[in-house]
Amino acid sequence: MFSGGTDPGEPLTGRLPAGRFEIGKDGAGLLVVGFDGSGPSRNALAYAAGLARRDHAALLIAFVERLDSATLWFFAGSPIIPDAADDLTEDLRDELRDSGVPWRFVSVRGDPAGALESLADTHMADAIVVGRSRSTWHGSVAATLAKRARRTVLIVP
Repeated sequence: MFSGGTDPGEPLTGRLPAGRFEIGKDGAGLLVVGFDGSGPSRNALAYAAGLARRDHAALLIAFVERLDSATLWFFAGSPIIPDAADDLTEDLRDELRDSGVPWRFVSVRGDPAGALESLADTHMADAIVVGRSRSTWHGSVAATLAKRARRTVLIVP
C-alpha cells in the first residue's frame, strides 16, 4: 500500500534509460526506513520523510520482527506473534498524513539488518534510514548496516 501519492513501482524500474539502476546517481528515488515505533525509529522516519519530500522519492517502511524476540511465543509448536505491525500501521498513517510522500509499510521476520538490506536490494532502494539503537543483547542494527550494507546508510539519532 503506497499512500500519499503515486505507486513508485515494485521494484523501481525505468528511472534511468533502458531500466538501468545505479544507486543514488539520480538522487533518492526510494528509501527503506526501519521502523519499530521507538523514539529513534520515529526520528529516522521523520528525517526520511523530509528527504523523500524534497527529492520526490518514496518510502518503504519496514518493521522487522526478530524470530528470537521476547514477543514470540510458541503454542503447540506454532509461533504466535502479536499484531505489532498492525498497531504501527495506524501510527504511520498519523505521522505521514500530510507529508505528501508516497509510502508503503511491510512487516517481515528475521535479522533486522539483513532484512532491511534485502528489502533495499529487492526494491532497488537508494539508501536505508535507521534510528540509532543501543541493544546490548542483539547489537546495533545501525552499526551492523554501516559495516556491511552495499548502499548509503543514514543513521539518525
